[in-house]
Amino acid sequence: IYTDLSTGKRSDGTQDVACFPGYQFKDSGFEESDYISKIITGKSIYKQHDPGEGGFVYAEPGMHYNVALLDIASMHPSSIIALNIFGEYTKRFKEIVDARLAIKHRDVEKLKTLLNGALADAIGSDEDMDILSDALKLVINSVYGFTTATFDNPFKDPRNVDNIVAKRGALFMVDLKEEVQKRGFTVAHIKTDSIKIPNATPEIIDFVMEFGKKYGYNFEHEATYSKMCLVNDGVY
Repeated sequence: IYTDLSTGKRSDGTQDVACFPGYQFKDSGFEESDYISKIITGKSIYKQHDPGEGGFVYAEPGMHYNVALLDIASMHPSSIIALNIFGEYTKRFKEIVDARLAIKHRDVEKLKTLLNGALADAIGSDEDMDILSDALKLVINSVYGFTTATFDNPFKDPRNVDNIVAKRGALFMVDLKEEVQKRGFTVAHIKTDSIKIPNATPEIIDFVMEFGKKYGYNFEHEATYSKMCLVNDGVY
């Protein structure tokens, strides 16, 4: 199922809970079959920002204090689920994601209920569970990769030249940056699936978490740094 991110309209006639009016992706003008050229040379624009083709990056280099680091748990898998990109099979993908989360929390009873109980026989020691978690992570990440692969496969929609899985998260982060700034806070750094807010209060942290939930994203408060030096777009 392909979603027009500017309107939220899906190719199956349903509607995403989120849309990003004004978002444009301008491809290279190559033929539809020349997928590699499109994905390499295509360009996105949203609210005067370049959201990037793999993730949005924003930085205000310098020294920052009392910096809350908020990170989205499994951004790309969450986007796949929110987009319902595999139609009736999205539910199966979600169960794989939920199974990995159940392992993380050692929720054995929840794990037994997923995928028709297929993972019940794999439940064992902590080491066994960690191995199973790694196996599920490999599946989850591979499936995302296949949605934007440069070769034909059952997970890839030929209309998906703008990598809507990564792009949905990037456009969300642009919206989040604006909303946090509107509330009088500095956004020191955004890197794909995380935001760093100096002088963060419990109220702005709660706001970010609730704002994420509206789009299908769950933030985790990873850390608060008493001081942080942001050197450039990627190093701190």
